[in-house]
Amino acid sequence: MIRLPSAEDPAVSLIVLLDGAAELGERCLRAIAADDDAVPCETVILLNDPDTPLEELVRKSTVGGRVIVSRANAGPGVGWNLGAAVARAPRLATLHEDSEPDAGWLAPLCDVMSESGAGAVGSRLYSDDGSVQNCGWVLFSDAGHQQITAAVAAEVAASPEPTPADFLSGAAMLVDREALRAAGGWDERFHPAVFVDIDIGTAIWSQGRSVLSVPSSGVRHTSGAFDRRPNSALTGPRLRLFLLERHRHRFLAKWGAAVRSLAPAPADARPETIEAAVQAALSHTRDRFERVHSGNRRPAHAGAMAELRFTGATDPVLDEGNGTYAVAPKVEEALNAAEADLVNEYCAWLVKREEEISSHLTGAQEALDHCQRNIADLQGRIADDERAYQELALAYDRIINGNTWRLRTLIVGIPRRVRAALARLLEAIRGSRA
Repeated sequence: MIRLPSAEDPAVSLIVLLDGAAELGERCLRAIAADDDAVPCETVILLNDPDTPLEELVRKSTVGGRVIVSRANAGPGVGWNLGAAVARAPRLATLHEDSEPDAGWLAPLCDVMSESGAGAVGSRLYSDDGSVQNCGWVLFSDAGHQQITAAVAAEVAASPEPTPADFLSGAAMLVDREALRAAGGWDERFHPAVFVDIDIGTAIWSQGRSVLSVPSSGVRHTSGAFDRRPNSALTGPRLRLFLLERHRHRFLAKWGAAVRSLAPAPADARPETIEAAVQAALSHTRDRFERVHSGNRRPAHAGAMAELRFTGATDPVLDEGNGTYAVAPKVEEALNAAEADLVNEYCAWLVKREEEISSHLTGAQEALDHCQRNIADLQGRIADDERAYQELALAYDRIINGNTWRLRTLIVGIPRRVRAALARLLEAIRGSRA
């Protein structure tokens, strides 16, 4: 049995989003259960449109946690807001099902938040091979973003001290509830995913509070959540690109004034170009951190509050007793309707992308055909030059070695420099043939 933290007076509420992979979910829950009691916390599990194995895992193999069951796809933004609706603590820690916290991961986050006054702090994320996955992210002026890794910022990855980042991954992030309330919650205009974490990080910086990555807190993160919904049309790597394009415009409409002053995105995909862009972005982030901690804090941007398109309804979560909660039917209906619309939009986007790819391929084929025609024409010219050379060489040989003694005598009498020019001409013809 997995005994989850369930403090009566929690300092932190762990909100764990379980989205369909029972094996990963079990690893995450066992890691939480194995942690020490240094930080009194409670566990809130959001079962996001769960399949039977996942739901049975939570209902039959865990005790201590409070469970919210959503029969619709809430995704992280709506899911975090649903979890926050029943969470009791002044700080909220978000975890994905593919997050496996190290022992003692939570206390350093709490300490850094208390000491620095940061609005959000996050764990260093590690890949399965133990390498640093990221130390937070940088954000560029076009709303593009890049992970902070050893490859692009070795000094950050090697730092033993907390380092500022433009935003953090919700896979392992601690948020101060006051900062979240000032932001209006997680913004549901970015449902079902992508830009949710970017938005909350930007909102916290806009409040004059910092966002920090904490190296003494480690979480192993498998990643790839978009590929783990096999029964949904909303899955796979192309979905991320679709949502990135779709939500970038919404993000810039909300935060354009704050984002335009950031460093520009990389001009190309070369490693050295990306590294230079990340370093420029980090310089801006460090400057912002220094301004915040020198007392030069900016007020929040007007009109930059989150939109609660789903959980803004009264009583979005219904208490069913025994630590179990249901998402209100009106919220699930809205989520299902939004998903149906999103599937149609995604399919239309895929068709458009396929048409664009087909058009590019057609253009490439036409260019290839043109090149092949030019090659064939050049080969024909070379063949003509070859025949002309052979005819000239044959005629010259007949003249020199034949019985036409008068013409031969004439050619022999040609000045040496003229014969040399004729020889060069023959060599030129031979070279063109080669």
